[in-house]
Amino acid sequence: MDYARALKAAVATAIATAAGHLTMSAGFAWARGQEPDHPDDWSGLPEFGATVLATWILMPLALWVGMRVLGERRTWLQILLGTPLWVGVSSVYIDDVDHPGGLMPVPVLVLFVLAGALLGAYDPGSARNDGAGTEQA
Repeated sequence: MDYARALKAAVATAIATAAGHLTMSAGFAWARGQEPDHPDDWSGLPEFGATVLATWILMPLALWVGMRVLGERRTWLQILLGTPLWVGVSSVYIDDVDHPGGLMPVPVLVLFVLAGALLGAYDPGSARNDGAGTEQA
């Protein structure tokens, strides 16, 4: 296992998680601030939906950009598995964030960052290139 790559993946995932969580917090505050026209009105629903979609779109972009900035390539496993994992985590704990000062449980966030670090540590290119072209005549 490439520990430097795992550390970079952990940093990128932690930053992406913080960005996603902050997006949810700010967006849900925006949705809560919408004044209802009627008592039974669905006020804030478009803002709530936009917030959820924004955090789901932000996660793969933040993971990809974070790993690229840190000099890593071939991060498809981290993006392809980390994004649906974030969709699941953010869906399950959406009610925890959807109130003033709301926060997802810290152990869940730590486990998500660890999962992202493990997924990002895998480099499919390194397995193919190990020992390639090293045969001596």
